[in-house]
Amino acid sequence: MNNKNNLTILIRFVILVLAVVSMVRGTNSQNWVSQSSGTTNTLHGVWFLDNQNGFAVGDLGTIRYTTNSGTVWLAINGVTNEDLHDVTFLSSSIGIIVGDNGRVYRSTNGGTSWVQQASGVTNNLRTVSFGSNNMVYAAGVDGVIIRSTNGGVSWSSITPGSTRFRGSSASGSKVWLVGDNGVIALSQNNGASFTPQTSNTASDFHGIYMLNEQTGFAGGQNDMLLYTNNGGSSWSARNTGIFQSVNAVHFPAANLGSVVCEAGAIYFTTNAGLTWVNDNSGTATELNDVYFPSTSKGWAVGVGGIIKYRGTALGITNISILTPDNFSLSQNYPNPFNPSTKFKFAITKMGNVNVSVYDINGKKADELVKGFYNAGVYEVSWDASKHSSGVYFYTIVTNEFTETKRMLLVK
Repeated sequence: MNNKNNLTILIRFVILVLAVVSMVRGTNSQNWVSQSSGTTNTLHGVWFLDNQNGFAVGDLGTIRYTTNSGTVWLAINGVTNEDLHDVTFLSSSIGIIVGDNGRVYRSTNGGTSWVQQASGVTNNLRTVSFGSNNMVYAAGVDGVIIRSTNGGVSWSSITPGSTRFRGSSASGSKVWLVGDNGVIALSQNNGASFTPQTSNTASDFHGIYMLNEQTGFAGGQNDMLLYTNNGGSSWSARNTGIFQSVNAVHFPAANLGSVVCEAGAIYFTTNAGLTWVNDNSGTATELNDVYFPSTSKGWAVGVGGIIKYRGTALGITNISILTPDNFSLSQNYPNPFNPSTKFKFAITKMGNVNVSVYDINGKKADELVKGFYNAGVYEVSWDASKHSSGVYFYTIVTNEFTETKRMLLVK
């Protein structure tokens, strides 16, 4: 009888251990981890100067900043009690925050202190963007648009309409504003005047990101994500794989982008938005903004003061942080492939990792991984849409391990 009881206890123990390991692996597979903002106020905007220094703003005058990649977020108090909606920086010194009742705040010392500027309006401002030559643009409810020609020191208003603008983006002398009822407005003269663009939708836009004067994305209600490669003369859908309303868009590189959504979902693309993959945010809380100062680190903020952090590059999934027994590089799958494939690599200790793809002539085709990574197992995606058929080689290089494998692209 004792042996039977002991066997039963042993079986239960093994089942418990397996369950715990399963939970650990599930937790560790999240690409986004939570950081403590120190507030429960909703955060609306986030901006990073580099991989270390960033700012988040939100309701009731909330301003949070970090100097260590979000390990610690500190408060800047006493600036205002108004809700703040967006933050942007022209340089490492000059920043602008906008909020309700026409509030505009400017910093000239990297965000250490903020001084209110006379905006000339009392409308709630929802978005702000820097353009070229010290131009700054802000917009919000009731169609209000204001601009500054001197880096945010003084502002002038443009005749308001009725659209509630929610997002803005600027490149060169051009400025785009997006808002309710499918409105996209473009200025080609540094914000002096705006003309509507045809979006072919009546859904509300929530955000826009232009990579340059020709290429950009605008997202909003009903899983909407539109794409242009001609400055907005025409827009087409690029939302394959997205299943929630898009609140914000950011592209740290031409092919690499991320969107955050109302139900806490985050999606990423490695092929310029042709397809999107769920990025396992680990939350169902609404996210309002996302920013990547580089392809290797990103932050998202939202309701209840939530801050989520991604410390691995877009297109790389951290499958487990459990330390593997050996360094390894798996064979890609599928193989042959068209146009995308995946493979895994394992590292037994933290250190610099580089994974690159080379063509048959030894010329580098793509650099997929470059940076400092903790021990664990990672999965990498490679989209070869822009490459021709043929044999390619992918190589991992660390301080202690190097390996190369062969793959075949067939179009």
